[in-house]
Amino acid sequence: MKIILSLKRHHYLAKFSIFLITAALIVGMVGCSGSHNLTIDSTVGGSVTHPGEGTFTYYEGTVVILAAKAEEGYHFVNWTGNVSTIANVEAATTTITMGGNYSITANFNRYIVQVATGAAHTVGVRGDDTVVAVGWNDYGQCNVGNWTDIVHVSAGAAHTVGVRSNGTVVAVGYNNDLQCNVDGWTDIIQVAAGDFHTVGRQSDGTVVTVGGNSSGQRDVGDWKDIIGVAAGWYHTVGVKSD
Repeated sequence: MKIILSLKRHHYLAKFSIFLITAALIVGMVGCSGSHNLTIDSTVGGSVTHPGEGTFTYYEGTVVILAAKAEEGYHFVNWTGNVSTIANVEAATTTITMGGNYSITANFNRYIVQVATGAAHTVGVRGDDTVVAVGWNDYGQCNVGNWTDIVHVSAGAAHTVGVRSNGTVVAVGYNNDLQCNVDGWTDIIQVAAGDFHTVGRQSDGTVVTVGGNSSGQRDVGDWKDIIGVAAGWYHTVGVKSD
C-alpha cells in the first residue's frame, strides 16, 4: 500500500511540475509579446513633457499620449525614429500606439525672424542671431554658417550682407564690383544688397554705399533723414522720416 501511495504521489508531483513549467512558459511568452519599451529623447530647444524622456514600458496596443514643448525662441518640428504608429509626426501633441519596442525623438529648431532673397539664394536669420542660407552658391553667397550676432541680412544677385548688433557689417559672395567691401562700415542699422552694389543705412539717417555705380545707383552722399533703404539691379531707393 505504501508503495502504491508513493507512486501516486510521485505521479502527482510530476504532473504538477509540468503544469508549473507550462504556466511559466506561458507567462514568459505573454510578457515578451505583451509589453514593449518606448524610449523618448529630444533635441536642443525643447523637451517631451508627456510621458517624459527616458524609457517607459507599455502593454501591447496601449495608446500613449505624446506632448512636446518648445523653449522660448524655438518651435517644434517633428517626431523622428520609429514613427510608424504615431498619429501625426508633425504635431507637438499626438499619440503613439505600442506594437513593439520604439525609440523616438522630438525635434526642435530656432524660429526664423527675418528672410532675404537674392537672385537664386535665400537667407534667414534665426532667433539666436545665427544665419542659414540655401540655393545657388557658386560665389560662396551661402557661406554664412559661421556668422553670429546678426540682426539683419540682405541678399543681392550673388552676395549676402549681414549687420551685427554692434553696427558692423559682414558680406560674402560675388565681389567683382567690390560690393562685399564693407569691413570698415560702422554704426549701420540696415543694409540693402543690389545686384552689384550694397547700401548701408546709418543710425543718424545718412547712407553709405560700395560696389558698382554705372547708373548712379550709389549717388546717395547727400541723403539725410533716411529711415529705410532698398536696392535693386541698378538703382537705390530711400524713405525719409517725413
